[in-house]
Amino acid sequence: MKLSDIQQELRRLFDEQDAAAGAVVVWHDPDGAFAESLDALDLPGVNVMREEEHELFSLKRTLNGHLAGQRILLYRPRARRLEGDWLADIEARSASFAADYTSMQLRELNAADTREMREMLAAHKAQLAKKTVLRKLTRLSPSYEQPQQLACGLMAIALDAPSLDAQAIVRAYLVAALAADGAEALARVERMGCTNEFQAAISAWIGYTGDASDFIALGRHVLLCALAGALPNDAASALPADVTSGTTALCQDIVRGWCQSAERDSLFELAQLVEEVTPVEQMLAQVPLETLGDIDVFPCIDALILRRLFHDVAASPESAPAALSLAQARHSTAWYREFSLCYDGLEAAARMQRFRNERPGCIDALSAERVWGLYTGELYRLDTWYRQMHLALGRALISAPYGLDEDFRACSDQIENLYKNWFFAGVSRRWEDAAENELTRNGYVDGIPRQLDFFMSSVEPIVRTGKRACVVVSDALRYEVAAELAETLEQNTKGTCELASMQAIFPSITSCGMASLLPCGNLTMDAGEPGRLRVLLDGSEVATTAARQEQLRRSDPHAVAITYDSLVNEMGASQRKDLVKDAQVVYVYHNTIDAMGDKAPTERKVFSACGDAIEEIFGLVQLICRERIASQVVVTADHGFLYTDEPLGVSEHTVAAEIDGDPLVIGRRYAIAGDGTRSDVLMPIALPYAEGGLKGFAPRRCTRISRAGAGENYVHGGISLQELCVPVLTFTNRRAGSKGYVESEQATLSLITTVDTISNSIFKLDLLQDKPVGGKVLPASYDVFVGSASHEPVTDVAHVAADRTQDSADERVIPITLNITPGVAVSEQEPYFLYARNCDTRAVDALRELRMRIAFAPSFDFGW
Repeated sequence: MKLSDIQQELRRLFDEQDAAAGAVVVWHDPDGAFAESLDALDLPGVNVMREEEHELFSLKRTLNGHLAGQRILLYRPRARRLEGDWLADIEARSASFAADYTSMQLRELNAADTREMREMLAAHKAQLAKKTVLRKLTRLSPSYEQPQQLACGLMAIALDAPSLDAQAIVRAYLVAALAADGAEALARVERMGCTNEFQAAISAWIGYTGDASDFIALGRHVLLCALAGALPNDAASALPADVTSGTTALCQDIVRGWCQSAERDSLFELAQLVEEVTPVEQMLAQVPLETLGDIDVFPCIDALILRRLFHDVAASPESAPAALSLAQARHSTAWYREFSLCYDGLEAAARMQRFRNERPGCIDALSAERVWGLYTGELYRLDTWYRQMHLALGRALISAPYGLDEDFRACSDQIENLYKNWFFAGVSRRWEDAAENELTRNGYVDGIPRQLDFFMSSVEPIVRTGKRACVVVSDALRYEVAAELAETLEQNTKGTCELASMQAIFPSITSCGMASLLPCGNLTMDAGEPGRLRVLLDGSEVATTAARQEQLRRSDPHAVAITYDSLVNEMGASQRKDLVKDAQVVYVYHNTIDAMGDKAPTERKVFSACGDAIEEIFGLVQLICRERIASQVVVTADHGFLYTDEPLGVSEHTVAAEIDGDPLVIGRRYAIAGDGTRSDVLMPIALPYAEGGLKGFAPRRCTRISRAGAGENYVHGGISLQELCVPVLTFTNRRAGSKGYVESEQATLSLITTVDTISNSIFKLDLLQDKPVGGKVLPASYDVFVGSASHEPVTDVAHVAADRTQDSADERVIPITLNITPGVAVSEQEPYFLYARNCDTRAVDALRELRMRIAFAPSFDFGW
């Protein structure tokens, strides 16, 4: 250290003291390196004294005397150590200074000046000679009180750990080992001179005494100890005895912190490597499912749970409620994302089985109007769940981990049977029994809104108010898909939705439905061309967008009919504005579902097309409102559809020969024949608008009329509720503060466990999702933890998915487990709070104030 730097530092030390009371600075120079430099110091007003061994008594008396106004520099050729020191009292009240290299390092690190710390610095002299190492150490900790703490700092630097606590160092080591190998990771520690300290540390921290370079063995120990700490004692006994005695709380902290970090994929990789050498799934095979409800250390636990639940749901409707509850509880666990497709499919299957359990007879004999109302009120959800299950299955067949696609497929086979032979057959039977007389006599059911009245009942009332009526007609938009669209619009816009229904004209095919949605002057049908049913409005077909626009302009001379692609993909905002500027009525024709389903090569993708349709129409509605094309949008369809995933059996087919006479037009779900024809198998349907005495026939239940060629899973044209029930979704855009405006809100959490004081390092809490998700209540994700008044966590963080849709509060209870972070010192005097931090907005809500009665030793305490 240069003499000028010494003088500057000494002046600073004197200036920091109260000169009026006397200022003493003790200069320690154990090597005597600066003994010859004392006389060269330029310190005006400072009295320099040297310690002489035979004059200690005299020196002590002088320094304990009256020193007011004096500034004394005491030079001592020894290290500072108060024990047994004759001048300890003077040392205790004086400023200390040293100019040797080690002392400089101690000051830079704000480290305790002890013999042990100096020895630590000497042992790592080569590493600490690098300024970058010293700078990193100062960033890791504001001070170093123990040599073990400094060793942790050096390990953290070697491994690029973000902090010098135990969980960060162990995690960083395992991440480094996964990226290269254990020998290379350990070599990084060795180059920092900390191999022995690292081995001693992991032994003290987590009880691992094996070879640190065997990172799979080390990872096995950490993960199994974390699992042992999470399981109750009787279940933990299934694990190997050599791992259950480790420091389970710290291992749990390592795993949870790792999983919540940006490096969670490496934990997933390590867990799978450990599962290859340790049969974790088999070990837990006899543990009750409810015990595993919130356990998430190993991903194979999710596989185990899903395998059992797929089997249980397939086997029995009675198991569905418990399976659904457990599956939803897993939303907040570590590996849910990796298994989400399987959980989605399982939950859809469980909901169908639960419905069956609650309604073993499906529905009672009711009037046609009441069957319709029951379908549009709740039964349509089984179509939604069936669609969701097959969507998830289709994706899981490609990407499901742990071979779960086979378990999923086996479950779906049973649910397929439930859907076709219990739900669809049961509902169809009730509907057909109730509606047959009217369908045979009139071709429609009285008391249910008709598609033919759509323009008069849904379009003209908007026009009469002076507003523009904008109608989106989506080909084959089934009622249940429109219900999901309504939910999407409600949750993601400021507007509100009203969902109604109407019965499509028979046969429920595009030509009939599209004509029925237009202002009808005189609708007629004929079969003048062989094999083709013509649908005419005022004597003309309306099979094209241009023809439909011409028909619309009979009620509004400036009406616009345009395809979705033309409006959205081919036009800019100014062009759209010019297009509709004088129009009172705008029809936008959208075709995503039918375009996919009506082609044999792509019909199995129809459920994916339903999701695409929801996304596209959602965007279209937003565009219409944003560009002020209209403030109210009506979304409807020409017909629905029937889809079953499995190939149809012989019993699910009928033939045109079942019609006594010559059919003129044959579809898979309808037939048109001439006057005088009859059938004992197919249901006769009146065609009130047909010319030439035409009659309609429809297969019962989900049977199809056999025809040459592929493509029979996706069908429409018949009389099932799935085909006839057409949605009428009215979206009204609203501005904040306007009448009927409801602000969206994310689902919130409350603590329902009665607790004021935390006395255990691991504790369980029950949270309540305050409102069910739906309408304007949106799903949310929260990080829940206990922290200080400044939001600094003292526990690990539990991720909670607030996405429950159940009305029952009991089904919206979410249990969590929190661990006090090992090494964190908590005070009984300070207040702490249970916080819920919104993962999207980062807003933090204090759920309850808590007190702590727990103390931990610092995590860097370990023996050599």
